[in-house]
Amino acid sequence: MDPITLTAIASTLVKTGPSLLRSIGSFFRDDKANTVNKLADLVDIAMGKPNPEQALNHALTSLSPQDLVQLKSIAGECEVELARIEANQATAIHQQTQATIQHGDDSQDPYVRATRPLMARASGYVTGLYILGMEGLAAFSYGQGAQWDLAMMMLSPLLTYMGLREVGKWRQGKAAGVGLLSSLGQLIPPAFKKGA
Repeated sequence: MDPITLTAIASTLVKTGPSLLRSIGSFFRDDKANTVNKLADLVDIAMGKPNPEQALNHALTSLSPQDLVQLKSIAGECEVELARIEANQATAIHQQTQATIQHGDDSQDPYVRATRPLMARASGYVTGLYILGMEGLAAFSYGQGAQWDLAMMMLSPLLTYMGLREVGKWRQGKAAGVGLLSSLGQLIPPAFKKGA
């Protein structure tokens, strides 16, 4: 097995950890389960070293050829399990955020019930004024316009209240929107385009 693949597998196994490896190994039978237990022991030993990935990488080179054959499929199972755990955590965080918002909206206290929507509206208004003001000043050669990172930070209470959980999701949607905007931009007559 080439050293780059072995290093990637060692990194995955260290991220997985010995206890999760053993629980993954419980799904397998016979030889593969034994290989997973060997790997879990190696990861456990490597975790005590200053550089666990390097130590595990060195230890993996001493495995038998049949263990090395099973190593790739075991690492694949570990990656799937880590992705599932990460997705579950992201979903739980989103559900907790939305539950907090909903509990505030359903509160008996009128002040608590009105606070979050008021904050969301205020952040929308302030962000709109900021963008219009800064872009207006830039149109008359005063400054460089609105800073979009700052605008998004100012808009975050509104976006959170509306259910957006992370900027990564927004950027995925933005990529689709950019394609739509560029095709709409081709429909605009050249006389209306900037610099024409």
